[in-house]
Amino acid sequence: MDKKRVLSYTKSSGSRELLPITPAEIAKNPKYTDKEIKGKAISGYTKGEGVLSYNLVCVISGGTKREYDFLLELIRNDKIQSLRVVFVSKEGQGLQPYQMQAQWDSMKQHGCTPINGSSFKLDEFDKVFLITDVDEFRDQLIKILNNQTDEDGEQWIISNPCFEIWLYYCFKNDPQNDLSLLVQYKVNEMSKEMKRLCNDIFHGSLDSRKAFEHMKEGIKHSMQHYSVDSDGIPSLFSTDMYKMAKYLIDAMNKKTDEYAEFLRQKQEMRRQWKNK
Repeated sequence: MDKKRVLSYTKSSGSRELLPITPAEIAKNPKYTDKEIKGKAISGYTKGEGVLSYNLVCVISGGTKREYDFLLELIRNDKIQSLRVVFVSKEGQGLQPYQMQAQWDSMKQHGCTPINGSSFKLDEFDKVFLITDVDEFRDQLIKILNNQTDEDGEQWIISNPCFEIWLYYCFKNDPQNDLSLLVQYKVNEMSKEMKRLCNDIFHGSLDSRKAFEHMKEGIKHSMQHYSVDSDGIPSLFSTDMYKMAKYLIDAMNKKTDEYAEFLRQKQEMRRQWKNK
């Protein structure tokens, strides 16, 4: 579903919100003139034809904080043009796997979904990821995966015990030593202890936003420790996040090596900051 979309925007409170507009909508609505499409409507973009080709990804997340922060560069969509992420969760408490599946089923049933004040059609999404922890949800996940078919279209991204193992791999690669104490805890205690161990390892400064810059390391390290059990659930210290990260990087680098350029600019910005 690699489509070309023209972007316009609505403006409120001094911020710009980009909205996807299909060619059919442009034809029906005369207000979208060539001048608006090629000029003001895509101000800040360097696309000669006035058409921005990008991947639109929907992420339905069990967690609300670290997962959101990790994807922030793609959610706010103010620097990276080739990829946009629409983030779905439940503020304050997150979503259990059954609730995530219900959200996805509702989207499939209605063919569209309202998200953050905007309505998205299902066929606008190039990919749908559902991010969850194993935590105490193992039985839920087994039932969901057993009923999943290739036609469903979504991809479950499961981390054991929790999302923090992905963040850990973005910066380090010695779970057997760093996280060995985790095996002594009960399943329903592991996520809490994983967060505590990561705080100890990184001295309270494990930054999920910076992990976005270390996806290549996270992919490499995750793959080295990846395995699944007989039910297809990632084993302890395993995460499917490397699959999602691969997709994100490939989408950003597909035409203009935008992820590589993003990293270069970040490094240059930090170099200049240090030299001040």
